[in-house]
Amino acid sequence: MKRALSIILLAALLLGVLPGAQAATSGYALVNNTNRLNIRNGPGTEYGIIGGIARGEWVEVYNIQGSWINGKALTDGTVGYFSGSFLQVAQPGSGGAGSIAVVNNPNPSSFLNLRQSPSYTAQVLAIFYNGATATVISESGGWYYVEISGMRGYFRQEFLRVSGGMSSVGTATIYSKNGGSVNLRSAPSYSSMVIGTGAPGTVVNVYLKGNKFWYIGMAGTYGFMDASFLTGGGASGGNPVPNPPVVIPSTTNAIVSKAAVSLNLREQPSTSSRVIGTYKAETAIQVQSQGSVWSRVKVPLSGKTGYMMTRFLTLYGLPVTPTKTVTHPERSYVNLRTRPSASGSVTLRVPHGSLVNIITAGGSWAQVEYRGTRGYMMTYFLK
Repeated sequence: MKRALSIILLAALLLGVLPGAQAATSGYALVNNTNRLNIRNGPGTEYGIIGGIARGEWVEVYNIQGSWINGKALTDGTVGYFSGSFLQVAQPGSGGAGSIAVVNNPNPSSFLNLRQSPSYTAQVLAIFYNGATATVISESGGWYYVEISGMRGYFRQEFLRVSGGMSSVGTATIYSKNGGSVNLRSAPSYSSMVIGTGAPGTVVNVYLKGNKFWYIGMAGTYGFMDASFLTGGGASGGNPVPNPPVVIPSTTNAIVSKAAVSLNLREQPSTSSRVIGTYKAETAIQVQSQGSVWSRVKVPLSGKTGYMMTRFLTLYGLPVTPTKTVTHPERSYVNLRTRPSASGSVTLRVPHGSLVNIITAGGSWAQVEYRGTRGYMMTYFLK
């Protein structure tokens, strides 16, 4: 109970103690702006020095006394007082531009519309279910203008959980040599509670970079992860995974789902097509073109490109129903054909600007659905 009260006091008082910091929520702070921070036996420079802690190491915060913080150095367990001027507290990310918004619909079975303009009557660009993450560009009148899955559009504010506090210093990508998930922890220590896991290829926001643990945000959850499992982290200075922006289709943005156990990579989008690779659950996948049934993908592990059944992939930041806009240079119409060839019969003429659902993606032709009718359309005309 005393510990919980200390954390509440910390959240209420820290704004006036740490320059540039908002109220703390985690109870941990990173040493910065000095190569070595003295630990004293009282809240002031007149008190004796009982130890020290290096830049980039973490302090567990107990309570506040003026501009001094009483806490414990996690390096050796020394308990004492630290000058708040040289500590930066771990806390969730900014609620403004560049922060992360997570779809948070009160009805988990419902979806949220991404709209072309900030209006309930505006065209729907795509739909997203709970857990989908977007990057905030701006906010106005109860609408957030966001970027998600390579698209830009508007979400209603009340259906989002948006982070608030400090700003991100960049992004990183989770990596592990054995392809397994990496733990997100409640504190910068392996003895702390696991509050989440991230699959290889997952992109996270980075807020503070400690020598061993980084403070990150992952799909709306904030915690600590061993830096050796993140791009740019660890003694080696990095790992083989690229460091892309948050959630865009050109990056690793999916994994083989656990339910699949293993998944075939096929030469063409058909179960009778030749198998060119088989990959176990949680293998990181780069979705190049998403379809609701078949997606064209690249497997970074092998460098091979082909097709996988979308229902056996766990997607990150991609829409539940992939859509494209029909775009003709003369703003007229595009033919929907019975087969993927210019010689296929024309079923419908789809007007310029129409939205179609993508069934099978990739190549020169895509299988699409328009108002309940399925057929094939040249990908050149789909944006």
